[in-house]
Amino acid sequence: MYIALQIFLGWIYGHAAEYLIHKHILHNNRRFKKVFKRHFGTHHRIARKNEMYDESYLQLSKNSSAFEILGLSLLLLSHLPLLFIIPYFWMTLLYSALVYYYVHRRSHIDVAWGKKWLPWHYAHHMEKDQHQNWGVRLPIFDGLLLYCRSYYRRYR
Repeated sequence: MYIALQIFLGWIYGHAAEYLIHKHILHNNRRFKKVFKRHFGTHHRIARKNEMYDESYLQLSKNSSAFEILGLSLLLLSHLPLLFIIPYFWMTLLYSALVYYYVHRRSHIDVAWGKKWLPWHYAHHMEKDQHQNWGVRLPIFDGLLLYCRSYYRRYR
């Protein structure tokens, strides 16, 4: 049971981190100007101009891909002490980072696949408002927080 709990919490934490980093760091022009410019000014501009396709994901050492690999590596390293305390939690974070990178990269190389399997991410790049749909792998926190906001408005 303890192992299953670590895996579940690692999975949820991975989705929460993805949502929060994407929304509050990668899209925050006020506090993180350089990161914002790198992510939004480069990756979003290229994807928007090319119907979601971003050729920098073809090689691991190119712009968007290298930036993402570095960010995921730093995030995993910052959580490394947890490997010795709650190892299945950390391994789930590692798995989450690998899956995140795979599906995000593939969605920008194989656009038809991305549209089919990650329509919320396609909408994040291609619809009018690019400041929504923060979850890439799954829109768990987008849906949960939207529900909480509507519940709060209804009952306050």
